[in-house]
Amino acid sequence: MNIAVLSDIHGNHVALRACMKYLEKQDIDAYCFLGDYVGEFPGTRQVMDTLYALREKKPCYIIKGNKEDYQLFGLGEGHSEWDAYPSTVGMLRYGRQHLTQEDISFLSKLPITERICIDGMEDIRICHGSPRAVKEDIRPGGSQNEEILAGVKEKYLLCGHTHIAMGIREYGKVVWNPGSVGLPIIEEGGMKAQFMILHGGDRNDNKEWTPEFVALDYDIEYAIQDMRENSLYETAPYWARVTECILRGKKITHGQVLCRAMELCEQETGKCDWPAVPESCWKRAYEEMM
Repeated sequence: MNIAVLSDIHGNHVALRACMKYLEKQDIDAYCFLGDYVGEFPGTRQVMDTLYALREKKPCYIIKGNKEDYQLFGLGEGHSEWDAYPSTVGMLRYGRQHLTQEDISFLSKLPITERICIDGMEDIRICHGSPRAVKEDIRPGGSQNEEILAGVKEKYLLCGHTHIAMGIREYGKVVWNPGSVGLPIIEEGGMKAQFMILHGGDRNDNKEWTPEFVALDYDIEYAIQDMRENSLYETAPYWARVTECILRGKKITHGQVLCRAMELCEQETGKCDWPAVPESCWKRAYEEMM
């Protein structure tokens, strides 16, 4: 039994296509998607269509992430008063514009956690951030790990959200994060699309799962070109620039640049309430950190 585990695609259909091409040549019995299908890249439509097509061919376990919640909460809709803050809200709006009502209905029905039960194998709990919250991190030695894992009955837990591939054993549990397909945080070796294949036991009495972490090269320049051709640098000027920097190997996150921009905004105006982050503050934060 082999399960492909993919997380945090973020609309990067170029990276997803490379992953699927690889997986088509493997002996994959089922697919598991851990959320964040919408995000920093223009391939929202292609990613959603891939999910729909795949679930017609293979068993698929699909849950939602925080990016899906943002769309379901309506953060990508309306709010003309936000027009002055494209780097903050541009990609949220882009995502909503490229999701159909069918997509919204599909996403609204996705759980934040699910159990995978395979006959003869240990059960697996899956989530995006943690089983109790899509935005809660699980990291090695995390202060909340004991509390989180105490609520997990299964031996194995799969999570995403951090964009960092990892495997940890804590408090009697085994936790694996496949990293990110679309925008991983990689310490060395250049930008690659990350995912994982879980291999079932090779003997009748072996119920254990064994992870195979995979990191694939793909056409980064084409992904950047795709962003330009779909006007993301106008839709979300500095957000898109940060995305490009990450693709080119900069060890930074959008959240870190946003936090710095909000700090600058507060220094200038005495307060900063999201999403009212002026483009001038984004510019300064970007130039400082990049």
